[in-house]
Amino acid sequence: MIYDRIDICINIRRKDGKSVKKIITAVLCLLAASLSLSSCGREKAEGAAGRQAEERTGKVLVAFFSYGGNTRMLAETAARYTGGDLFRIETEKSYSEDYDTCLKETAREMEENARPALASHVVHMEEYDVVLLGYPIWWGSMPMAVNTFLEEYDFKGKVIAPFCTHGGSGLGSSVEDLKKICPEAEAAEGLAVYGSKADQSEDQVKEWLDKLGLYEGEQDRE
Repeated sequence: MIYDRIDICINIRRKDGKSVKKIITAVLCLLAASLSLSSCGREKAEGAAGRQAEERTGKVLVAFFSYGGNTRMLAETAARYTGGDLFRIETEKSYSEDYDTCLKETAREMEENARPALASHVVHMEEYDVVLLGYPIWWGSMPMAVNTFLEEYDFKGKVIAPFCTHGGSGLGSSVEDLKKICPEAEAAEGLAVYGSKADQSEDQVKEWLDKLGLYEGEQDRE
């Protein structure tokens, strides 16, 4: 629409050349304002994690809960390509190694809205600006142990980027649940990977990190 107006104004013939110049100048100003607004819109769409990554002075924490090891694979990849610190969320009481028994245990926790006690704790959470939070999807959401983790710390102003392994439900309701527990944190775009494909997920994780503005290339880890 604005480009059409420019064409029309340039073709106007008047004896007073100044009038034409004024019209062209005014239209060019409108075009500049429109482009500025468009650019602003794109910047807003880049995502919370990307903005935070550019401004952060602290570190990235890759916190994860893993039962069978699939989520751990994603977490280790994320830590390797961000240089973030790796932290495993562990419960004081281990879940049964028998899958069916574990299902019953976790179903009971979900029904009771339980908060399993944790055996591991982050010493200086205040040092981290971005938390990559990994977990398997259990009964459509995060394991209750992850809820315990989220309620233990102050995430105000931090970016939390969730990633999960699943059997077909994607992220389920975990992002909505995360936002309810940490309303003052910024929830970034999440990543969902089929558990059966966790060992083939490196490129997926790298693309996700790059989209968030957190990809730093492979980092040496001592």
